[in-house]
Amino acid sequence: MALGSFSTPAANYLIRRYNMKPNAATDVTNVFSGTSSFSPVVGAFVADAFWGRFRTLMFGIVVSFAAMVVVILSALIPQLKPPACSDVARQADACAGPSGLHRAVLYIGMALVVVAMGGSSPTQIPFGVDQFDVSSAPQQKDNPGLKRYYNWYYVVSMTATFLVLTVIAHIQEKVSWGLGFGIPTALMAATFVAFLAGMPRYVYVPPEGSIFTSVARVAVASCRKWRLQLPRPGNARQQEALLYNPPLVAGGSSRVFKLPLTLQLSFLNKAAIVTDADEIRPDGSPVRPWSLCSVQQVEEVKCLVKVVPVWISGVMVFLVITELTNYTLIQALTMDFHMGKSFTIPQRVTKREGGITVLQRQAAGMPISALALVVAAVVERKRRASALDHGGTSPMSVFLLAPQLAVLGVSAAFTMVGQMEFYNTQFPDQMLTLANSAFYCAQGASSYLATLVVNIVNARTRRRGSDGELHGWVSGDINAGKLDYFYYAMAVFAAVNCLYFLVCSYFYRYKGDGDQGDSPPDTPDAALLKL
Repeated sequence: MALGSFSTPAANYLIRRYNMKPNAATDVTNVFSGTSSFSPVVGAFVADAFWGRFRTLMFGIVVSFAAMVVVILSALIPQLKPPACSDVARQADACAGPSGLHRAVLYIGMALVVVAMGGSSPTQIPFGVDQFDVSSAPQQKDNPGLKRYYNWYYVVSMTATFLVLTVIAHIQEKVSWGLGFGIPTALMAATFVAFLAGMPRYVYVPPEGSIFTSVARVAVASCRKWRLQLPRPGNARQQEALLYNPPLVAGGSSRVFKLPLTLQLSFLNKAAIVTDADEIRPDGSPVRPWSLCSVQQVEEVKCLVKVVPVWISGVMVFLVITELTNYTLIQALTMDFHMGKSFTIPQRVTKREGGITVLQRQAAGMPISALALVVAAVVERKRRASALDHGGTSPMSVFLLAPQLAVLGVSAAFTMVGQMEFYNTQFPDQMLTLANSAFYCAQGASSYLATLVVNIVNARTRRRGSDGELHGWVSGDINAGKLDYFYYAMAVFAAVNCLYFLVCSYFYRYKGDGDQGDSPPDTPDAALLKL
C-alpha cells in the first residue's frame, strides 16, 4: 500500500503537484514504471547469490521507509515543490514548473522506490514459501498449503491495491497528498513491527549461489560435447544412471531437491556425459566444471528454458490487461463519475482464486480476457455515440464500465494467480526470488510493448477526421478515434495468444516429472489441448 500509494498515481501526482506537462509526466512515469518492474531481477540475483531472502527483504523494507519519507516531505514542504496551480491556469499553460531542487528531491524519492521494490518484490513470496514444511511434499505443486498461500497472497495484495485506488486515492485528491502517502506508511510501520516479532520462529534459507553460473556452464559443456552420442537415448532412467549424477549437496540447505533426468531438450544432457578427459575430485566435484555438469544442473537449466515460452504468453496477458485498464480510465474521464448526488468513485480492482493446475488456471483466464475486450468494445461504441451527441462528454454513468472490469478481474484472478504459482513452482528451488522477478518483468515488458502496439496501430489506421486532423483508432481525442475497433483487434490478439499458450501447455513437463520413454505424456495440461 505504501509504495503503491505513490507509484499508482505517479503521473497524476506529477501533473497536479509538480505542474509537469502531461507528455513530460507520462515519460517520467513510464521510465519509473519500467525500471521498477525490472529492478526485482537485480534483487533476485542478490538474494539468491549473496544475501539470502530474509536479508534482501529487510533491506527492501528499510529502503521503503526511506523512500516514503522523501515522498511525504516532497508533498508537505512548500520549498520542495512548485507553487500550487489551478486547473484553469494549468490548461492555459501558466503554471510554474519544477525547479532543479524540486526535480532532485522527486527523483531521489523515485530512485529509492525502485530500489525498495527491487529488494521486497521478489522476496516476499519466497520467504513465505520457506516457512512451509516441504518434507512431506518436496515438489511445491503437490503441497496444498502452498496452493492456498499463493491464492491468499494474491487476495491480500489485491485488497491493498483496492484500498490504494479508492480510499487512499480519495484522500490524496480531496484532502492532502501528504496524508495520502502518510497513512499507508504508518500502516507499513505497524506491520513491520509484527513482522519483526516473528523473527525467532522464521525458517532462514541460506543463498545457494548464482544460477547464472550454472546456466553458462551447461551451455558451454553441451556445446563442447555436441558431437557425442547420448547413452540410452530412449530411456531417461537408464540414461541418468550413465551420466554424471553425484549426490546433491545443497550448501547446508534442505530446500533444494533432486530433479530426475528428462528427455526434453535432450541436447543439454550431453553436458553431463563423462569422457576420458573428465576428472572427478574425491569430493565428487569435476576438475573442469566448464566441461562437465551434473544432471541436477542440467535439469535446473531446462526449468529456465521451458518457462520462457509460457513467460512470453504471460507478457501478452499483461499487455491485454494494460491496454484495457489504461483506456478504461480515458473512457471514464468523459463520463459521469457520480454515484447518487454527491459521491464520486476513484477506481476499482477485483480478485478471485481457483483450484486447478497452474497451466490450466492460466488457460482458463485467457479467453475470459478476450471476452472482457469484446464487452469493452460494445460499451465504447455506445459511449462514443453518446459523447458525440452531447458535445464530447457523455451523460452515461461511469458504472457502465463496470462489466468489462468485472470480467477482466475474473480473468486476472485466473491468469495472475496461475502465473505467480507457476513461476514459484517451476523455477529451481534456489531460484524462487528470480521466479518472482519474472512475474514483475512480464508486467514491465507489457508496459513497453503496450506503447509500441498503440503506435503501430495508430500508424496503420490513421485517417483524416471531420475536424481535418489525422486520427488513428487510439487517438489523443478518444471521441475522434475508434477505440472499439482497437478493443476488437486486441480481443483477436488475446484469442491467438490463448491458442499459443495451449500449444506450450501441451508440450510442457512440470519440474520433477521424469519420463521413461520419448513419447509426450498425456498429462491434464496435454489433455487441455485435445479438449
